[in-house]
Amino acid sequence: MNFVTKLISMFSIVFYFLLSAETYAANCSNAPDLLEEILKRGKIRIGWINSKPFQFRNERGELEGAFINAGNMLGEELLKVEVEWVEAKWDTFIAGLQSNKFDIVISNVARRPNRAVSVWFTKPVVIGSQTFLVRKDANIKQRSDIDKDGNTIVVRLGSAAHITYTENDPDFFSNASIKSVAPPALPEQEVASGRAIAMGAGSVETQQIARANSDWAEVVVLPESPRSVGAGFVMQQCQHNLLHYMNTFVDTIIETNFMMEQADLYPDIVLDAVVAPTRLVGDVPR
Repeated sequence: MNFVTKLISMFSIVFYFLLSAETYAANCSNAPDLLEEILKRGKIRIGWINSKPFQFRNERGELEGAFINAGNMLGEELLKVEVEWVEAKWDTFIAGLQSNKFDIVISNVARRPNRAVSVWFTKPVVIGSQTFLVRKDANIKQRSDIDKDGNTIVVRLGSAAHITYTENDPDFFSNASIKSVAPPALPEQEVASGRAIAMGAGSVETQQIARANSDWAEVVVLPESPRSVGAGFVMQQCQHNLLHYMNTFVDTIIETNFMMEQADLYPDIVLDAVVAPTRLVGDVPR
């Protein structure tokens, strides 16, 4: 490539980024102020994705969980508006936001770069690590025990584990295959039946399943696995005022030790894996 060709190529790249930035700015300048709309309508529509103990339906069919309590506090106590909960799914919640099905998503959604292309995240509310649910009789001790030809690792469709092992780090397993399942299918049943060698998921979820199935299930943490997955609340892009408000809300959760209180209600919440109970100067250790 000669000097002139290189120069033309360089200017083309610069022009592309300038045009992209201008288009992005124009799109954001035309975006409605969703926080203002929420206050005017007197109601906030919150998307939620089934994931106990953060948000789920109890035996009576009622919504509960740590983040359900957080969302109700956000709407009723802070914004002083009605709260409408709208069920979403891991593989479609971004489309739901973009189509205005709900205003925000309050769930334990992993902050992933590929998701950030389409939506905005708050700062992390909780943080955990990727783990594996396995059968006790499988004698899984290290990655090579899982990563064998013919083995299947099951993940929830659209989950952080799904994204981790198929997009962010697709070579983590070079021999075993990744299988994603969507509700109402339960990935843990694939492991229980022996159809899958392991289920990849966050530490809170796998520990919860293992405690409920202590006769056959256990959790394995591989040293090489991604050590942390920050989860935040989600909204449409270009919502600067709403993002600022929601980040301040996350600060409030941290400053009031909200997740410590929720751990008393929901023992499946492992405080060591939670960012929110950050101690402040003068706090008395529990």
